[in-house]
Amino acid sequence: MLRREPMLSSRVFIWQHFTRLTPGEVLEAIPLFHPVWAGADPDDIAFADRHAAHGNFRAWAQLTAHIRLALARTGRPGVDRDLLRWAFSRLGPAA
Repeated sequence: MLRREPMLSSRVFIWQHFTRLTPGEVLEAIPLFHPVWAGADPDDIAFADRHAAHGNFRAWAQLTAHIRLALARTGRPGVDRDLLRWAFSRLGPAA
């Protein structure tokens, strides 16, 4: 989108191409990304990636924000499938 606008495009020094994280990269990176994922079951992280994040780091950031809200509201100690399903419903149809 920026490339179509010469006034914006000319201000980009280097264009970066980002690819989706592989399932292995997700299991390695996401526990380091935020403390809510540090203690999460790797199966739950993989479940979240398959059903909502799809290796997209921006989607992981949105999912993390919803999980933090759910943990604060429920007082649960950590991520579980019920919280994940609730968070998925908050992400909208693109998830």
